[in-house]
Amino acid sequence: MTLFFVLLAGIGVLPEDDYPREAVPMMQEVDGSDYVMGPGDVMWLMVQGSMPWDTLGGLTPALMEVTPDGYLLVPSVGAWKVSGMTLDEAVELVEEKFQTRFPGIRGIAGLARMRKFRVPVTGHVETPGMVEATGADRLMDILDKADGITSTGSMTGILIVGGNGDTTQVNVADFLLWGDMSANPRLSLRDRVYVPEAESFVWLEGALRFTQPVAQGFDSSSVKVNAWNLSRRGMTEFIPGETAALLVSRLGGTAPWALRDSCYIVRDGAMIPAPLDDPESPELRPGDLLVCPGVPPVVTVAGEVVSPGMYPHTAGMGAMFYVDQAGGFRRAAKRSATKIRLPDGREVDADLVPSVPAGSSVMVPRKFMVGWEDPLLVVTSITSVIIAWMSLK
Repeated sequence: MTLFFVLLAGIGVLPEDDYPREAVPMMQEVDGSDYVMGPGDVMWLMVQGSMPWDTLGGLTPALMEVTPDGYLLVPSVGAWKVSGMTLDEAVELVEEKFQTRFPGIRGIAGLARMRKFRVPVTGHVETPGMVEATGADRLMDILDKADGITSTGSMTGILIVGGNGDTTQVNVADFLLWGDMSANPRLSLRDRVYVPEAESFVWLEGALRFTQPVAQGFDSSSVKVNAWNLSRRGMTEFIPGETAALLVSRLGGTAPWALRDSCYIVRDGAMIPAPLDDPESPELRPGDLLVCPGVPPVVTVAGEVVSPGMYPHTAGMGAMFYVDQAGGFRRAAKRSATKIRLPDGREVDADLVPSVPAGSSVMVPRKFMVGWEDPLLVVTSITSVIIAWMSLK
């Protein structure tokens, strides 16, 4: 019996240096009923029986790699074709065959390390080329490793070409929008991924945040930001059944200053209300323009201040705070007549607004007469008129 355990400790054991325990980023543990075995996968085998491990000095599990032709070899036990089996099926096979070969001794098997292979990714991705994948990687993992789909690429018509020539069209938007795992399949050895150009687009403008690639105009240049109203513009693929709310959510959401209830769709010259928080948000059509207005997070200071201009909005601050940001009043300022023009167009006295809302304007008028400057300007103007009149006689 001791000789048997010594032999088992050495069968199929791979050198430790050849198989370091690497940390592979994963969202969840491998599902044995879903994971499909392939060349390069490494299985482990432990033994439970009448003789505990520690009597032999703490034996390590036997590690066995699936061969390039898809077989798993367990010396003194057998060899079986496991490529294409699920992990659960391969584990059941190894444990059953081991117990048949050595009655009364139970073998326990599992997955020690996932295989690695390379997948060609071409078409409208940011970084086309060969991408390294593991047996647990799905389509979105592969696309992420290619730095994602470009702004003009299609999410609805991605092609996966298998090693046998079979081609599958995948709409990965169903996974992103609805969590449909069938739209995010696993990749296998010899698979190729091609991302075609999108066939139709929708346009967006307004107080938006773009965390996904969005084309500017009719080309792929980067999205530009308008310094006056912080409006962002771009276009993205039209996805059938996508509502205005889903589109904005997919691309990154709205800016903090967005007026979500005031969004609308421009279609054939008509304006269709599309409040983003309404469960009945309308569905988009190819060529639609979705507009999400917003109040820019700035306050404009104009008139008799040292440095008129736009200044960042600070919640809870009154008019004098923004006047100070603009360098303070000029000598000609009529401080008592300072007004605030609110985002809705109303003008009110500055003293009546303890907290100036974003998008407002602080207006500081000029005094009617300022020291000797204004009277002199009036006299000079009158004199000029008289001299001009006399010269005409």
